[in-house]
Amino acid sequence: LTFSLSTIFYYLMATTGMGGYKTLLLMWMPAVSAIITSLIFFRSIRGFGWAPGKIKYLVIAYTLPIITSIIIYGIFWLSGLGTYTGKLPNNLVMALVLGSISNIILALGEEIGWRGFLVPQLAKLTTFTWISIISGIIWALWHFPVIIFSTYVSGTPLWWSLPIFFIGVITFSFIMAWLTLKSGSLWPAVILHGSDNLFTQEIFGALGGGDLSLYLVGESGILTLIVMIIVALIFWMFRDRLPDLRISYSEKDDDKSH
Repeated sequence: LTFSLSTIFYYLMATTGMGGYKTLLLMWMPAVSAIITSLIFFRSIRGFGWAPGKIKYLVIAYTLPIITSIIIYGIFWLSGLGTYTGKLPNNLVMALVLGSISNIILALGEEIGWRGFLVPQLAKLTTFTWISIISGIIWALWHFPVIIFSTYVSGTPLWWSLPIFFIGVITFSFIMAWLTLKSGSLWPAVILHGSDNLFTQEIFGALGGGDLSLYLVGESGILTLIVMIIVALIFWMFRDRLPDLRISYSEKDDDKSH
């Protein structure tokens, strides 16, 4: 259902370009599809993790992209591979506030689908590692049409951008799934997704570049991928702190008997 509804906007982006209402509506197709699916099978959307959960996970979610961006771009600039220009917005506070709000609204549409519905349903069936891999593969493949046929992650050839993006999204899914399952809420993933888009694409991406910047930093950057793999491994090492939500066959039989 998600891919079917998204095809409408894949086509529009391929023929008329990205941006505007097309990006907004595309990012909300996972939410629409998840809500429809949940209403059909469960007659409810209560299991999406609407409550915000503990504040510490929301703080971690917002600040993690800032920390990783400082590390990634710090290496990029200090190594001499890129040039720091210092071109910050004229009103940085306003840019951060408005940028955070707009990016979180966009991210909410995806995260209702991916972490509000998909991850909790996968958690009933399999382990954290497979939850992260499966949800990451679906999330990455959903992006592929706008990479291949439109201008998302443009500037590098597909033989480079597709595998780097694919591995990067799966890596990011470990962090997103961990925060979702640990907090019992979709909001840390929403905030992390929005914050990552803001700081990696808009704030740090505008502070400087170089001839190799598209290959080293950003969503098709190898430096970004390496740092995120390390961060994801740290979260993976704490997988034993997550609740085991898998449903046993005896529980399924009990449900059927009722």
